[in-house]
Amino acid sequence: MLFLIIKLSMLALSYKLYLMKKEPYFSALLFSIPLAIVGLIMGHTFMGVFVGSAILFALAFVCFVLMSKLPTGMPEYSVLAVTAIIVAFVI
Repeated sequence: MLFLIIKLSMLALSYKLYLMKKEPYFSALLFSIPLAIVGLIMGHTFMGVFVGSAILFALAFVCFVLMSKLPTGMPEYSVLAVTAIIVAFVI
């Protein structure tokens, strides 16, 4: 439960960075690297953290690239909501 809260808060912080800089790569890095560090601190295996971090980075990168292609407003928020649902329930 704690890791879920951390994941969703990191997604919110990376979205905030995306709104300021409009850089999908850096926003995805801000999302995945702290989660990898927290995963290692929580005692997960290195290989599991590495694979999970790569998946989360790819998901966040695709999310932010889609948001850069879509107009601001409801389409952007729907992509963010779908990403949050995927992060919360699948990964």
